[in-house]
Amino acid sequence: MVPENFLNALLYFAVSALILSFAVWVFFRVTPYDDSEEIQKGNGAVGLTLFAKMFGLGLILWSAISHNDTLQETVIWGLFGAALMIFSYLLFDWMTPKLSTREELQKGNMAVAWVQSGIFITLGVIINACIS
Repeated sequence: MVPENFLNALLYFAVSALILSFAVWVFFRVTPYDDSEEIQKGNGAVGLTLFAKMFGLGLILWSAISHNDTLQETVIWGLFGAALMIFSYLLFDWMTPKLSTREELQKGNMAVAWVQSGIFITLGVIINACIS
């Protein structure tokens, strides 16, 4: 017989993986270039920002799992945190019209990638604290 904690861990993992996958899919849709194609071409700037998005989302999901008693609460807070991350990305892009982060990332500008990655990781930490 499999212990209940083991099954719960698998369930929380599966749900978190689905939320992460969905959020990354949304991020892929809101960028004007093809993230997968840029990564396949070896665009390190796009790869770095994708890493930071997933890391920030992982922090959010960690908090959602750690600070809620039910799977339903975890899903709600996980989706809420992911939505905040996506909204923050769009807001940052809108608030920096002189810096075309999308074009710069597509060109492989690593300085822009590091700045944007720092923002995503910092947002993940802040949202993590807000939902805990």
